[in-house]
Amino acid sequence: MDPLANVPRHARVHRKPTWGTCAGLILLAESANRTKKGGQELIGGLDVRVNRNHFGRQVESFTADLDLPFLTEQNNNKSASPVFRSVFIRAPVVEKVLPVAEGVQQGEASRDGTVVAPAKMPADRLARESYNAEVEVLARLPGRARALAEKGVLAQDVGDDGDVIAVRQGNAFGTSFHPELTGDPRIHIWWLRQVLAATERRRHNVVLEA
Repeated sequence: MDPLANVPRHARVHRKPTWGTCAGLILLAESANRTKKGGQELIGGLDVRVNRNHFGRQVESFTADLDLPFLTEQNNNKSASPVFRSVFIRAPVVEKVLPVAEGVQQGEASRDGTVVAPAKMPADRLARESYNAEVEVLARLPGRARALAEKGVLAQDVGDDGDVIAVRQGNAFGTSFHPELTGDPRIHIWWLRQVLAATERRRHNVVLEA
């Protein structure tokens, strides 16, 4: 049975807004390593390679403070704190941002222990714009030992670029962590605004083409 049989077609070709957290980030990736051939299939949509279970097993789950400047930029409120307490459970990380190029999956498929998403063709102009967008790195996690040892320590504070744990490409958004497990609604509010903006762009496009 195809595990993706019930996945809406728009997740692959229409590029409607899609957000994946943790395992959802893996599903949205074009490439995932530490995976058995014939194992979990991918949907694709983010031109990244992810490393599964990067931080270890379930018992090694943890929380950490993240620097998320896009939350304050969205509200044009530079004085608000961008710090977001995050929850990581057997979390992946973005190991590499892949080039936006046709056939990138072929090179990734040749890697040992790696699965790739099926090739896809965008359905219309707006879908192509999202498909061809550059991958934006929205958040990084500093060295794990530092993050666990000192609450409030951010990557920029210790001069550590850190692991990539949040990315966006067009209408696709992925996070390694679980914002839904905190009492902080800011990422969900931000994402709903992205969805509303994307809906308005598509509505405007339909009017122009009518």
